[in-house]
Amino acid sequence: MLECLLTPPSKAPLVIIKGIAGTAKTLFALAAGLDQYASSQKGNTYNKILICRPSVTMDEEIGFLPGNENEKIAPYMRAIKDNVFTIFNMNNKNLSNPSEYKRAENEVEQVFEDDYIKTEALAYQRGRSLNNYYFILDEMQNSTIRQAKACVTRVGRGTKVILLGDPDQIDSPYLDSQTNGLTYASEKMKDSPLCWQVTMKPEECERSPLAEEAAKRM
Repeated sequence: MLECLLTPPSKAPLVIIKGIAGTAKTLFALAAGLDQYASSQKGNTYNKILICRPSVTMDEEIGFLPGNENEKIAPYMRAIKDNVFTIFNMNNKNLSNPSEYKRAENEVEQVFEDDYIKTEALAYQRGRSLNNYYFILDEMQNSTIRQAKACVTRVGRGTKVILLGDPDQIDSPYLDSQTNGLTYASEKMKDSPLCWQVTMKPEECERSPLAEEAAKRM
């Protein structure tokens, strides 16, 4: 997985990573992107880290969300901020202190406010041409075939696009494990020299023993 994520877009412009919940797909994709974005010695030059997720909830509808685009998609991006928080604080032993925890949260918020990591709605990507982006498409098992195709075909020069998801964990009532955008892209791009694919095994779950057991049984 790391080899796929760290290989320059000139060799691996499209990466597809599938696996059960808890196999650190999103965390590794974010960590690799942040590392390359921050380092000028890697040979990769990304102007922006862009993250999109389908606006799909787990069964329960939350209704119309007021506000501008960022405010509307903010609830769907909480998992992204959780992962950035984990990356930034892996060695922080002071998080039990409320003031230190708040400082760590503010550091994460600042990264998004300064647009080091930009989050956008999946629905607004059509018609764009993205050059020199590190482009993460998360939870793509909840995307349609048309959405997946539209997003992958936005990729311009110097852009690397990463599709992440678990085909067996679908929240949209209109999709299944075979008709979602992630599975479609994986099948259609199989054997393409421009697409590198990895499937994580259930025993590679890093979240917790319970998460691994539940993913297998439920």
